[in-house]
Amino acid sequence: MDNFKYYFKRYLLAIFIIILLLFFPVRRFLRQNGIFVFGNKTLKEALLWAHQDSIRVADSLKRIKIESKVPGDKQQNSLVKPDKEESPVLAGVSRDTYYIIAGSFTSPENARLAAGKYRSRGYKTSIISMTNRNGIKEELVSIKTFNNLNEAKRYLREFQSKFDPEAWIYSNK
Repeated sequence: MDNFKYYFKRYLLAIFIIILLLFFPVRRFLRQNGIFVFGNKTLKEALLWAHQDSIRVADSLKRIKIESKVPGDKQQNSLVKPDKEESPVLAGVSRDTYYIIAGSFTSPENARLAAGKYRSRGYKTSIISMTNRNGIKEELVSIKTFNNLNEAKRYLREFQSKFDPEAWIYSNK
């Protein structure tokens, strides 16, 4: 046991230097591969959020374009006339309100078409007009609103599993 203590004390500095020399390259490797050790993730999270947001908008646009090309849906959409003209909800009007969003569009006409589609399936739709971070005006098609986040999450999971897996929750907090 005394031999162990002797050698440990004798080589402690060398062990510390070896560990220190290995730590920095390993840390750099982990950071380059997206694994953060003792680092700040906010920039990477912001970039990921912006990328997901742009994908969400592009998917909504692609979905409405595909649906408008199908003859049966085109005929159904032309038969569906809204009872009243869809009035946009301003994004800053209601606080503590959570919206289940079925699509986001840059074109108000595409948003009205999507709202008509969901309305024909029995959903009470509304269109939320907003300007995103890049200054681009967007129209969000909401199918239901909640005042409680947990209820909104529960309904979103049900809606995603039954109808649209790309739906999401919007809150203007």
